[in-house]
Amino acid sequence: MPTRPAVRMFAEPLEHRALPAASFTTLPILPTSNPAVLNNARAIATLGESLGRRTDVFMNVGDSNSSTDSALAPGYLTPLGLPGYNPVASGLAASHPELLGTLSTFQAPILAGGLNSFDHNSSAAYPGFQVANALATVGGELAATDAGIALIMIGTNDVRAGTDPGVYENELGELVQKLTAAGVVPVLSTIPNLIAETAAYEPQVLVFNQEIADVASQYNVPLLNTWLGLSSIPFTGVQATGAAPTGVHLTTSPNGGGAFGPADLEFAQNVRNLEALQILNWYQTQVLAPPPPVAAFPTWTALQPGEAVYAVGRGKGQEPGVSVYDAATGQEVDQFLAFPASFTGGVRVAVGDVTGGGVPDIIVAAGPGGGPQVEVFSGTNGALVASFFAFDPGFRDGISSVAAADLDGSSTADVVVGAGPGGGPVVAVFHGGDFSQVERFFAYDSSFRGGVDVAAGTFAGIGPAIVTTPGPGGGPNVRLFSYGGTAPVESFYTANPTDASGLAVTAADLTGSGSDQVIVGSLSGRPVVQIYDPLTGSNLANFYAGPATSGGGVRVGVIRGAGGTPDELLVGNGDNDLVSVLGFTGMSGTPTQLSPTDPTSAYGIYVG
Repeated sequence: MPTRPAVRMFAEPLEHRALPAASFTTLPILPTSNPAVLNNARAIATLGESLGRRTDVFMNVGDSNSSTDSALAPGYLTPLGLPGYNPVASGLAASHPELLGTLSTFQAPILAGGLNSFDHNSSAAYPGFQVANALATVGGELAATDAGIALIMIGTNDVRAGTDPGVYENELGELVQKLTAAGVVPVLSTIPNLIAETAAYEPQVLVFNQEIADVASQYNVPLLNTWLGLSSIPFTGVQATGAAPTGVHLTTSPNGGGAFGPADLEFAQNVRNLEALQILNWYQTQVLAPPPPVAAFPTWTALQPGEAVYAVGRGKGQEPGVSVYDAATGQEVDQFLAFPASFTGGVRVAVGDVTGGGVPDIIVAAGPGGGPQVEVFSGTNGALVASFFAFDPGFRDGISSVAAADLDGSSTADVVVGAGPGGGPVVAVFHGGDFSQVERFFAYDSSFRGGVDVAAGTFAGIGPAIVTTPGPGGGPNVRLFSYGGTAPVESFYTANPTDASGLAVTAADLTGSGSDQVIVGSLSGRPVVQIYDPLTGSNLANFYAGPATSGGGVRVGVIRGAGGTPDELLVGNGDNDLVSVLGFTGMSGTPTQLSPTDPTSAYGIYVG
């Protein structure tokens, strides 16, 4: 295999910035021009829509500057939702007519009594709140509103309380992860200067704002640079004069927070309200818009007998595009849409000769939002040669993963499928060639609803077997099932038995011994990959497959070696990380950068 450029191994821990770095000051006020943020927001929104989140509802998360329960900050957004609000009289229609549709959308009632997103008093925004308080209350607010997007500005009270910046960063990251896992697009905001209260706080504001920017960058979520947006306002928009100069709360125009004339935009809440409308408009017009189209290759390049190829499927928020790459050259040889372009739930992929034609075929499966559909495309001509539902067609949570391996010794690979989150942990096996179902069993307790990832391989002392790992919410219990059996023949836990983030799994012979090892990767959080001996459960290797600062986890697959040579492990990025595929040959060593790699796009991919 030709030498590919090496990629640095990242094993250092994630650390917060110890000095008041000020790179956040150069970030734009609105994040609407960042394609990676847009891609990730689309993925989160796609998940949210499958979970029933409302795209006409937002939630506020913050302290007194965001709470309608505070007499000290009455101007934040509330006036925009009150009966009789007049966008013409307020100046909004004249200065920003493009925002009127967004205003109307979010004036939709969300609770009994007609309250809407603007005038509803969020339980996650309250005077004195710190990030820990928001973490404790955001679940209740989501249950009450089913919001699809969250506007978050919190940290002022953490600065004043002397919260350690590292603790603050970790808690803010936890808040982001909690919202994204629930299908809510989190919009972080930098906090305003507190110099009007005491100059001693100003350096800490810079530190905390850098932490906010770092979290937004780590998880590729939108960041409103409120600090910069208010920097030119008198006293940086903080109430520093008048009858009650708090030094903490933002100023509001005498005409109210819903006024947007030139004089009104000399007040902080009015500017912030305008920015909030602009980010909500971005959410409505870009995040919820159809994703960019995937252009299928005009002709199919026939795959050859014995040719090593791998497939990459796009994740949530994208058109269901699949690319096929030659493993030796890294060249993309074929590209096609696995399902109708309107489906954005993600495509799981596997490669194997499942038709008996002697060349690798491409197997695809639909993610959440679609039925549990599996399709097979001929490696010879790209034709759709099989399409079937692995589970009840009414099941709308899709498929977690798909694998292909010759389990019955017929020289034709069989198809193994695991149910997606929301259903029981069902595994189904379909015979290669005619795709008749030959096995179906629960890999874990039937009451578990986190889904199940699957792999298939051949293991010393076991023979052909199916490997399973639980999805989100389950303990990291790896199980092996001999082909034809429904009870696990091996079962072990990975290094952290309390981890419930879910695991991706594949089987690969990384030693060239003729027996596969089990490789698992975290489905969320840092991109940790672990290799295990399937018979003993002993851990053989651990490493980060990408920057330790990444937060979207990984997906794993394999390129099978020829003639007794070791297999190559494939690792693709998770949902909120930059598009990248890494290859690992052997048990350890330096990874190689495979195709695709895209520093401007942040959507999850599936590899196989």
